[in-house]
Amino acid sequence: MFWSIPTTLVLLSASTLTSAWPPPKWHHGQHHDGNGELAYPRQRGQDYDYTSFEQDQQVRADAVIEQFRFAWTGYYTFAYPHDDLLPKNNSWSDSRNGWGLLMFDALDTAIIMEQVDIVNIILDFVPAVDFTKNNAVLNPPDGPPNPATTSLFETTIRYLGGMLGAYDLLKGPFAHLDCNQSNVDALLTQAQSLADALKFAFDTPTGIPVNLVYVDNQTFATSNQELDGTYWAGLAELGTLCLEWRRQHLSDLTGNPEYGDLARKGESYWFSGTEIWPGLTGGNFSIQTGEIQDQYGGWTSGNDSAYEYLIKMYVYDPDRYQDYSARWQAAADSSIAHLLSSPSSRPDLTMVGAFDGMLVENYTEQLACFVGGNFILGATVLGRDDYLQYGLEFSEFCANGYRYAASGIGPIEYSWNTSILATANFTNQTALYDRAGWFIPDNTAYYNGQAPEAIESWYYAYQVTSDQYWRDVAWAYTLAQDRLERVGSGFSSVNDVLSPSGNGTLNFMASFMLAEVLKYQYLIQKPVEAIYDVEYGEENKNFFVFNTEAHPFAVAAKKPV
Repeated sequence: MFWSIPTTLVLLSASTLTSAWPPPKWHHGQHHDGNGELAYPRQRGQDYDYTSFEQDQQVRADAVIEQFRFAWTGYYTFAYPHDDLLPKNNSWSDSRNGWGLLMFDALDTAIIMEQVDIVNIILDFVPAVDFTKNNAVLNPPDGPPNPATTSLFETTIRYLGGMLGAYDLLKGPFAHLDCNQSNVDALLTQAQSLADALKFAFDTPTGIPVNLVYVDNQTFATSNQELDGTYWAGLAELGTLCLEWRRQHLSDLTGNPEYGDLARKGESYWFSGTEIWPGLTGGNFSIQTGEIQDQYGGWTSGNDSAYEYLIKMYVYDPDRYQDYSARWQAAADSSIAHLLSSPSSRPDLTMVGAFDGMLVENYTEQLACFVGGNFILGATVLGRDDYLQYGLEFSEFCANGYRYAASGIGPIEYSWNTSILATANFTNQTALYDRAGWFIPDNTAYYNGQAPEAIESWYYAYQVTSDQYWRDVAWAYTLAQDRLERVGSGFSSVNDVLSPSGNGTLNFMASFMLAEVLKYQYLIQKPVEAIYDVEYGEENKNFFVFNTEAHPFAVAAKKPV
């Protein structure tokens, strides 16, 4: 178990985040001098104190491994071989086709942590999965009904991404692990089998894929995503397919260009679609005509992964994907020019808002907290110190969100729209807004936990600046997570992030808890960098690029950027 500490607060001026280019590297291992002096300049702020934190990074990393093994043991004991663990009543559900979702999502985290016993259990399981059939128990005895559909988006980032990421690690920096090589090879053949089973979803008039694939008589048969007689596909779905399907990464590994060609055809409608500002579009596409159907967008849900993958495609192969880099820069520059704002009560904070047409909303989401890391990645690969500054500011906005939530767990929605705050439904959060610069604009959305996006950005921030501050920001959440989210045989989200106790938990352990949250928490705390880390070494090169589910793919770049 971990130490328990009080949830604390922070007020930082924007100037404290200013970084020179290239960013200064922090000297690892600098601790207290024995006279009560700070171990590093920002260990204590106006409203927070990290001086009592564990200083040994290996102890921190081992504590994250313990959380991972606890979560795995609960799953393996009570939910194997189903998709999900329901930790409060030690039961299971099949939210993603009953193929053993958590194992596919957890595999490369187990590899990175070198938990070989877990790795081999999963590797023994993968070859036997039949991706042509839905194995979900639609009405389990102890859980909610399971869907008879599969999401192309979720299946791509979790199952396909999980197999490709594990394959690259086991064929690369973790080839020394004692694993059955035929099982390792099966990761790639099974990834191809899954893609072959799903590629009919691209058989539309435009080549834009439908996202929901329906299952008929336990076999994939038809697909449909219909609203008012029009078939729709989301921007996030379109963009996400490029990293796993496009000539990056499945086509490159198999030598079959078909997968990449399928993704490229649909993406062309995004690149040629009507823009609100350069690089920024609405988020829903007609699969009949390719036309964009709305004007709502930004770095929030439904759009997030598309923008995220633009710069990651460039990192994967700068020679082939310079057009993706140009598109990302256009979106980033437009966001800086049009979407930035600061809360009236906290002018030291800055975040990217959402937009509806040219109306900018003072609103963002937990899902958008990845944007800090994405801007930091863009800064290093493109040599843009302004992107670094904004990336650190966005990362701080979400760090601030976790501090000012009484549970130490940030909310799923942030608003700094004072007109909404003044309405009767939200005036009870006025004091919170005055301190924190945000409030939750939905009184039914106080729950949260198991969220990876903010930790992802703190990891990128640490990798580039080597500022121990970001490690401690992440550690504060690790402690809160252990204190409030550990329930029964696993982890689950709390009911109320504004309550110091969390007011109890839900009953669902998400697979991304192991795929993303615990992976990023481990990566940021482990004492020694490795080649699979993003922003590796003094020059911040990327020999691997992480998909949106934190599955690491070996880049194809001749000279990694």
